Amino acid sequence: MSLEQVLEKVVACLQQERIQFGIGGSLLLHHHGLPVTPLDIDLVVALADAERAVQLLADMGTVVEQDKTSLYATEVFQEFIIEGIDIDLMSGLQIRHGEGVFIYPFDEQSIDSTGRPFMALIDWYVIYHLIPGREQKVAMIEQYLTKQEVDHERLEQLRRIVLPKAIRNRIDQWLN
Repeated sequence: MSLEQVLEKVVACLQQERIQFGIGGSLLLHHHGLPVTPLDIDLVVALADAERAVQLLADMGTVVEQDKTSLYATEVFQEFIIEGIDIDLMSGLQIRHGEGVFIYPFDEQSIDSTGRPFMALIDWYVIYHLIPGREQKVAMIEQYLTKQEVDHERLEQLRRIVLPKAIRNRIDQWLN
């Protein structure tokens, strides 16, 4: 199966079970027309639905054993292989940084309710800032956002969370 077919299957299953989730990562960037080739599926799930979502995806494929990393403090992280496609499920997403821990505020309102449930691009702008080696994706999103209306309310909400000063300063540039 192709990534697109697996995505369709997973989205249909999670929606049928009324799991609150959003699609992020490179699929989100690709959805917005940014020049990336998605190789996996990144799903962020509401904490209340995480256990059910893990079970549903485990029933559809293979659970991959996880290595612990000091960067993430995410409450639920599980990787799956479904029909040859890698899927990362995150819930209670948290990223450690030099000034504390960023706790991602999963908000169903920031999920696109038309068509597939894609997350807000501005959310991944902040998330990618916190992940080493994602500078190119941050730059692509910034370039894209210069031509779009930026959701100032959501950006302000994200800015109030524990973030390194350098990232808060970059966000301030978008807010001013």
